[in-house]
Amino acid sequence: MEMRAKEAIPIGQDLTPPIPPLSLCLHHSTLLSHCSSCFSPLPPPPPSLHYPPFFSPKNPNPNHFIRYCSLQCSSLDSPIHFSSSEFHFFHLFPQPLYTNFPTSSDLRLSLRLLHRFQTLNLIQESNGSLLNLERIGGLVTNFRKVMFLEDDLSGRIRHGAKALAASRRMRLGLDTNRELLYEEYTVEAAVLCLVLTNAVEVHDKDGRSLGVGVYDVPFSWVNHSCSPNASYRFCTASDSGGISECRICPAATETGAAGIESESISSNPELQKSMSVIGGSETCGPKIILRSIKGINKSEEVLITYTDLLQPQALYLHEVAVRSAYTLPSPDPTLWNFTGYVVVVVFLIKCFLMENLLNSGDEAIRVVVEVQEILILNLDCSNMASGDNFYEDHVMEKLIDCLNDAIDDFLSFNNPKNCCEKLEILLTQDHVNILLKPDGEKLHQLFRLHPLHHVSLHAYMTLASAYKVSVGELLALDPEGDEHQTKAFNMSRKSAAYSLLLAGATQHLLESESSLIVPVSNFWMTAGETLLSFVRRSAWNLFSRGWHIEEFSFSSCQICGKCTLLDRFRDKFTDFHDENAEFVDVTSQFLSCVTDITPKIWGFLIEEDGYLKVVEDPINLRWLGSRMATHATSPNASEKTGSGLEAEDNHNEIRVKLFLLGIHCVIYGAFLSTVCFGPNSQLMSKVESLLSFKGTLDG
Repeated sequence: MEMRAKEAIPIGQDLTPPIPPLSLCLHHSTLLSHCSSCFSPLPPPPPSLHYPPFFSPKNPNPNHFIRYCSLQCSSLDSPIHFSSSEFHFFHLFPQPLYTNFPTSSDLRLSLRLLHRFQTLNLIQESNGSLLNLERIGGLVTNFRKVMFLEDDLSGRIRHGAKALAASRRMRLGLDTNRELLYEEYTVEAAVLCLVLTNAVEVHDKDGRSLGVGVYDVPFSWVNHSCSPNASYRFCTASDSGGISECRICPAATETGAAGIESESISSNPELQKSMSVIGGSETCGPKIILRSIKGINKSEEVLITYTDLLQPQALYLHEVAVRSAYTLPSPDPTLWNFTGYVVVVVFLIKCFLMENLLNSGDEAIRVVVEVQEILILNLDCSNMASGDNFYEDHVMEKLIDCLNDAIDDFLSFNNPKNCCEKLEILLTQDHVNILLKPDGEKLHQLFRLHPLHHVSLHAYMTLASAYKVSVGELLALDPEGDEHQTKAFNMSRKSAAYSLLLAGATQHLLESESSLIVPVSNFWMTAGETLLSFVRRSAWNLFSRGWHIEEFSFSSCQICGKCTLLDRFRDKFTDFHDENAEFVDVTSQFLSCVTDITPKIWGFLIEEDGYLKVVEDPINLRWLGSRMATHATSPNASEKTGSGLEAEDNHNEIRVKLFLLGIHCVIYGAFLSTVCFGPNSQLMSKVESLLSFKGTLDG
């Protein structure tokens, strides 16, 4: 099914009122910290508490972890908790099921959703046979396609479905130990397939994943695209706001007719009944709102992305959890393999962007190629077959293995130093791939990463974070020592440089593909915060004769003569009628400012040796036009600002420019976030706090 716009909609507009969930479920890791009904945070439980406040079961179970924030939430949710057999699931499976089954939250969500479907009589039997398992409540399951694969995937689904059936049998007082026949867990398997197909991660305002949920048709029917025109956000009852009428509706046909009259719905009594009966819960959990991130024409299909747009693009699966993922190269894949998890592809998603990849000149298509591009240094491959799959096979496998190895050092082994060293090598060194010619001769092919390759972008992201963590670890050893202060200063400088490079590189991609606006907004905010943090480092005073940053403030610098970013951010679009033009104008003003400031400070940021010396300018990427024909660094990069910390006369000027660049990045990132997710008072407060510095910051 498809959802299409009823009218022309500019960028940065809500497309739907808050859409209520059909069912929600907390992750196992958040059961004790959040209310299982409304997902609001809770105070830590007393050590002796084994069952929820406001509720005392007849037979308290030490494995019972459901908690509520109020009597109202308890009265709304605890009947579902017991009637759906979720309570009994905890008794049978007290620990998270990470190995043999889908995760605990997906299984518990399936129990809750199944209970609701049966309460609404949406799952029926005829002559002892179950009907309508391919689509329940208007939501597709693709049940038959998955369950008859007879592979490891269907086996996992069967095991999960048996766990669900056992929990339901326990509630009815039936035997839970005997082996169940397929017919005895068919419904559970179908609903589990539905959950794995339609569920979405539910996040709080800080982006933390709290649980999973299945939402009503206006959201669940929205398809995927590599070039989406919409995003979504979550809201609670206290901050829902938004529009009152939905601006999108089902397409006239499933084949994508341009009309927006719901003929196919009205002519399908089953779908019409399920859509009118099921509805969302008006009283339980965060709701979801769709919002435009591009201008959308009347009757145009509304599309979101199901995955990370900066990853290799081919076929996508609805995102169920935050996981590292890769696509299978098969022309007709039936599953995606995630680290530690296997999920179902219930339908083959044919993204229009990828379908036209080879014969379209659209700039959006170019982005997909660019983030997968590897720079080949020697092209002596004239005798090789064109179908050698160079990119997809050995090279990509090698690059991703190197990237993951470095990230493991950082995240798993708490060794940011090793991580940084490995990533600097990955980005800087030439790599060798050995190809076999038809005559058996070995061909050594040299290649290096393109600066906009998706592996490069993830390396920048990791390096910015790893250098930042290294600063904290170094100062913890000796916060007062000049030597440690200097080393920490240089690491903080690298963190700021990589943050700025990441934001600039993805901004370059955003100019061709505006659907990248969501990650780009985060990258600019992070770059701005990192720059401002660097400006505040006390090590400046070791070289600047006690010069203090309180000698200037944002109020004295906000008029840079080029832009009105802060005023526009504060206006929150309230005074503008053409948001598409406004977005273009603000972006143009921002880029005009930062492209003027950045060359004056970039040489200072990249003074240390390493990959950054290759980057001539992190914002203006015209130097990439040469495709980095040589691997030489920019010869004058470090000469633009003298010799670093020894260039004392330049310190005040550099620091002011870093400060100005930081505030521009923060405001622009916040502006983009407002476009994607709407006005947010917490974001406004955060920006004001960053810009004011909350008083004196002289180290």
